[in-house]
Amino acid sequence: AMKDPRAGKLPGTWRGAAALGCLFLLVLAVACGGHRRRPRTEVSSRDRVREGVASWYGKDFDGKPTASGETFDMHAMTAAHRTLPLGTMLRVTNLDNGRSAVVKVNDRGPFIRGRDLDCSYGAAKELGYVNQGLARVRMEVVSAGRERPRYAPAAGEVLVGGPGTPGAMLDGTFTVQVGAFVNPDNAVRLRDRLIKSFGDAYVIRFREFYRVRVGHAATEEDAEALRLRLAAVGLDGFVTVND
Repeated sequence: AMKDPRAGKLPGTWRGAAALGCLFLLVLAVACGGHRRRPRTEVSSRDRVREGVASWYGKDFDGKPTASGETFDMHAMTAAHRTLPLGTMLRVTNLDNGRSAVVKVNDRGPFIRGRDLDCSYGAAKELGYVNQGLARVRMEVVSAGRERPRYAPAAGEVLVGGPGTPGAMLDGTFTVQVGAFVNPDNAVRLRDRLIKSFGDAYVIRFREFYRVRVGHAATEEDAEALRLRLAAVGLDGFVTVND
């Protein structure tokens, strides 16, 4: 095919305007901290097949919103995971009894150290560990979900300190959660301390808790390195997602 000789050529004044436009976009990207603002669909190789400990949750959360926006149904085949894209289908096998089930990841959690998956009551019943409370499980990704970052959080949901907007905080990147408080004042005090030391921290309200998070990392490995830095100064946390 013939190439239009005018392609890629602009009058001098237009070239100048285009250059200024590109410069503006570059400055805007830097001002936003380089946060990735697109759906996250990839799953790290270490998360495709992984073993860990599963717990379960039920009637205390039945009918309440999940991190995905769906209403939690304790009898549905769902689960909470800290980092997998929301909507991921996961085959879970109870290593103690061999029972298996496919669940949909539609929530974030569990938020207790030593646990890797929080199944709904229905899923835990299918897997046969309701009475035990915990089970050793193998988690295999069947299909990755298409996580959609929220650009318009509800008023008061995100408490930002320093530069940035609430919507820009929830961009689907990785972060480290270092605390959860019923009293928002306690969460804000910790957030302000973290901003002085790390420059990037905010508070997000979910259900009855105000959760304090640090960082917007492009990869889970970068977030893990940040977690270790936080641990070195006495702040125990875990890696999750800015959503």
